Amino acid sequence: MKRILLLSVFSIFQTLLFAQNKELIKINCDSIFSKKGYLVSLEFDPKDESQFNVLFTFSKKINGKDKIIYQEKLYSQFQNVEFTDFNGDGIRDILIENTADVRSNETYHLFIVDFKNQKLRKIDGFKEIKNPNYLEKYDLIDSLVISGRNWTSFYKIEDNKIKDFGYIVEDGEDENGKD
Repeated sequence: MKRILLLSVFSIFQTLLFAQNKELIKINCDSIFSKKGYLVSLEFDPKDESQFNVLFTFSKKINGKDKIIYQEKLYSQFQNVEFTDFNGDGIRDILIENTADVRSNETYHLFIVDFKNQKLRKIDGFKEIKNPNYLEKYDLIDSLVISGRNWTSFYKIEDNKIKDFGYIVEDGEDENGKD
C-alpha cells in the first residue's frame, strides 16, 4: 500500500514539475472575430525537441466553458500567431509561424476559419511557402523569397491543399552579374 501511495505521489510530482516548464499563450479573438467567443491557444514545451513542440487549440466559450473545435500538435519556432484572410471570404484565417531561415524567410501553418460549420481547415503544403501574401484581387498567394537572387512564386488554395503554378519570377542579378 505504501509503495502504491509513494508511486502515486511521485507520478503527481513529476507531472507538476514538467507541466511548470510549459508556456501557454492564449489569445482572446473577440476583436478579430466580432465577439463570438473564440480563443486561440499555443502550449509550448521548450524541452520538446521533436518536430511537434506546440499544442495549438482553437476553441469557443459556450456557457462559460471552452469547447475545443480544433486541436493539433505542430512545430513552431517562435510561437507567433497572425490573423489574415487567405481565401477572400472576409474572415481572418489563422497563421501559426512554423519557422524562418537565415534570410528571415518565414513559413506558416494556415488554418481557414469556417464559422458556418464551426470548424477549421488546415491547408496542406502551406508551410512550404515562404513569406506568403494573399492577393485578393486575383485570389492567389505570392511568395517573395529573399536569397542571393530574390524570386517570387505563385500559389492557390484548392480544397485543403496548395496548388503551385510553377512560375518563378527572378529579381536581381544572376551569378554572372546579369540582370
